[in-house]
Amino acid sequence: MSVEEIFAFHAQEVGPVRFAEPFGGWVATRYSDVRRVLTDHAVFSSDELRYSTQPIPHGANPLLRSLQATDPPRHHALRRIVSQVFTPRAVSSLEPLITAKVRALLASAGPAFDLVGEVAYPLSVHTIAGLLGVRPARWPEFVRWTEAITSFFGTFTADEARRTAFHQALAELGACFREEFERPAGIIATLMASGLTEDELINFCTLLLINGHETTKTLLVNAVLCLASAPKPADVRLAVEEVLRYLPPTGGTDRFVTRPTTLGGEELRPGQRVVAMITAANRDPGVFAYPHTFDPARTANPHLSFGTESTSAWAPTWLAWRSTPPSPPCSTALGGSRTWTPTGLRSVSTS
Repeated sequence: MSVEEIFAFHAQEVGPVRFAEPFGGWVATRYSDVRRVLTDHAVFSSDELRYSTQPIPHGANPLLRSLQATDPPRHHALRRIVSQVFTPRAVSSLEPLITAKVRALLASAGPAFDLVGEVAYPLSVHTIAGLLGVRPARWPEFVRWTEAITSFFGTFTADEARRTAFHQALAELGACFREEFERPAGIIATLMASGLTEDELINFCTLLLINGHETTKTLLVNAVLCLASAPKPADVRLAVEEVLRYLPPTGGTDRFVTRPTTLGGEELRPGQRVVAMITAANRDPGVFAYPHTFDPARTANPHLSFGTESTSAWAPTWLAWRSTPPSPPCSTALGGSRTWTPTGLRSVSTS
């Protein structure tokens, strides 16, 4: 996807709830509709395996049995486990390590470099794998497993090569985590002490790996797209929130209707898919002033990029991004002697 296509995708118009054949379900774009879909768990469930009436060829995906695919009260119970791992003290202790990694990656990258391959990917993998306590020798495989698992969905499930790669990745990932369970360290040690079954541990670790790795990589790239031609933000926290609103790392999320209901005046049936388009809701002109303008100093910013939950559950993503702008090497990259060209997201020296 080109930079132009990325910006065009996120500049979706807000409108009524509609049925979309490509999604095989309903699409909500207005802020009020999306927020209701994300918060009314009794009617709009995250549990695809339980409520979807459509075939689920990717049903073996551990993410469908993890925190993100559960509803309250089980969801709250699993989030409490996350909160035990990402305590304020633990999160604060990560910042110097992540900042040092950012500095090292930028220092070794040179005046021209591949942003995704040389910074975003290694930073995200280093961070989440280190938190999980997985041995560094296994880290390169994380990228391959993540891509194989996350790319197997929708119409792509008809691709035999993707199907083979998907099941191979699941087998190898499960074997990797079972080996780590024998010598637990980091987050894995904490999770093992929480009373989860082996399958639940694998599902949880897979969620942390894929969401922590993929979301961080995407957010870092999106941040550069937003800030490469902008002055260094005065308040980094506000800039983070605006990047999340303007170019969220996740375009939308699925929910499944549990009982007959109406949404935006449309009648919905049990088992139907509802796609809550976060990208569109984040630019609803009824909620955000100048919604298609990137404003790193925006203060009223109730975006839905992490649903309606605290970003504390996604501490690795938050810290990895937040640690990037303030560090001198990256501040230079974002606003000094380096600029990013649209094609390939490569940095080119202007000196």
